[in-house]
Amino acid sequence: MQKWTQTEAVAFECAREVITDLRAILTGQIAEETSKEHPDADRLAALRTERSQLFHERAGLRVKDQAAVARVRAEYGARIRSWRAGNPAASAEG
Repeated sequence: MQKWTQTEAVAFECAREVITDLRAILTGQIAEETSKEHPDADRLAALRTERSQLFHERAGLRVKDQAAVARVRAEYGARIRSWRAGNPAASAEG
């Protein structure tokens, strides 16, 4: 059985939550675009593709892959913070 430290486990769970949060943001953007009178099909396809890629990335993430965990937390965390900064009402809901 593979063992990991508490620090590794916490970082891993944080990375998984970051991916989940970003997928939720994309789902909201998909819903927003879909509700428009003339939705942008290309934007919808890109959002859905990214959401699907994130699903697979989350499923493939491993506790011991510290480089991937760190990248996910840094890269996607920055995107989420940026998105929340531009959507203050969303930050109040979470």
